[in-house]
Amino acid sequence: MVSLVSWWLIHWYPMYVLTLILRYLRRKLAPMFAVLAVTLCTAMVIIVVSVMGGFLDMFRDAARRVTSDVTIMSDLSGLPHYETLIERLTKVPEVAGATAMIQAFGLVRMENLTHTVEIYGIDPRGFDGVTGFKGTLYWTSDRLADSIRELFDSVGPDLTPESKAERERVLAFYREHDFRDYGMSFAVPPGWRADEASPESPRMPAESPRGAILGIEVNPYSHRDAQGQYDFNNSPLRAAAARQITVTVLPMTRQGGVLDPAVRRFTVVNESKSGLYEIDKNRIYLPFDELQRMLRMDAHKRFDPETGRETDEMVSARASMVMIKAAPGVTAEALKLKVEQVAAAIQADEPEMPPVWVQTWREMHGSLLGAIEKEKLMVTFLFIVVSVVAFAMIAVIFYMIVLEKTRDIGVMRALGASREGIASIFLGYGLAIGIIGSLLGLLLACGVVWNINEIQDFLARTIGFQMWNPEVYYFDRIPNQIDGMDVAWIVPGATVASVLGALVPAILAARLDPVESLRYE
Repeated sequence: MVSLVSWWLIHWYPMYVLTLILRYLRRKLAPMFAVLAVTLCTAMVIIVVSVMGGFLDMFRDAARRVTSDVTIMSDLSGLPHYETLIERLTKVPEVAGATAMIQAFGLVRMENLTHTVEIYGIDPRGFDGVTGFKGTLYWTSDRLADSIRELFDSVGPDLTPESKAERERVLAFYREHDFRDYGMSFAVPPGWRADEASPESPRMPAESPRGAILGIEVNPYSHRDAQGQYDFNNSPLRAAAARQITVTVLPMTRQGGVLDPAVRRFTVVNESKSGLYEIDKNRIYLPFDELQRMLRMDAHKRFDPETGRETDEMVSARASMVMIKAAPGVTAEALKLKVEQVAAAIQADEPEMPPVWVQTWREMHGSLLGAIEKEKLMVTFLFIVVSVVAFAMIAVIFYMIVLEKTRDIGVMRALGASREGIASIFLGYGLAIGIIGSLLGLLLACGVVWNINEIQDFLARTIGFQMWNPEVYYFDRIPNQIDGMDVAWIVPGATVASVLGALVPAILAARLDPVESLRYE
């Protein structure tokens, strides 16, 4: 690293300047503290920016997994002609896919506990096409089988051959059935009976209800272990009684009137972990057509309020929103403009079309993402302010060097060294310290960030200190990626700060009078 700096300096500085810079770097202890200060400050800023930026990226990814690029929404009464809207949108080159979705609020009852939830009625495969929904389904077949095996081992490792054979049969049942596919079709796995206490004896029920997917934190008994993994023993998929949930919603008319509550039973076939706690705590997913019927948003004949009888006039089916995915290379903002044009054209053709508004995924999660982005900027700014100590330390050290080398400066000036040459000694000195310190800081930051989870585990084992508890915080791992764009401004910034720290002492050294310098004691 020193040789790299030396090569650069040889091509730009006179030989005596280079000689003195290298001599000061090798023999002076004080400048090494300046290098250490630059190293620590650079590493500190990179680590903080990388971790905070990693959490921001995690939240962005989680938001994208539950929200499409652009969403068309209407009021609670619903959006008619959504099929026509989707048909026209899919013909737009900027659109890669579109799907309808119903949003409602209601009650869910499971294991004698009732609480309010946000209910999404979705076509899982269409919803996955615009959001990547399948990736949020937590219980894969392998994860279920591994969790059940751990449960069996904890209950009793000493088993009869018959019991071992039964348990292997149960494990094979879970490994052979892809539970993510059940979630993607809301199909109930064969053999799940509501009156069975456990899945150890699978039998085909006489009548299987439709499936439902819970946000993984909706279950009040949800628990995570020390590694941040959810405990299958408390999952709704563990006990048949917990798998059965009752959902109650309140249908509304187009005019805002309220109808009698609709109640249906569903079987939990999976749980969704999006990464956004507020969503996973309060949201469940039901089949689109089932929720549409429950809310009376399907196509039906209009009732005459005076006679209470059906008329021949049909009420068109409705959805709450249409979610659209952008084609490759198309930004959400550009797609929004195209979607607004299509929606305006349909509103002109269909007089009963209510007012709609179009939002990008960033606008829908603007309050949350905005708060995290501001927090990142604030923390980064505070650490940069703290890093000014490196700038001050370099300035003080170089001023002390100027005082110590006043007589040497007078000798060099008497021998013909220019003021610019004297200043370049200290500026080059600051540049060398900045380059060496910032590069060492980058290496230190990379070592810490890339191994931050292993460092945390080591500290937890040795001294019992745990920076990040997966049982408490929603993300079970600390982000360990370094953004090259952040490094591109932090490392040069630290180098420039070092040069600026040496600027004032360099000017003072250049302005010294050679006669007075030679007489200096």
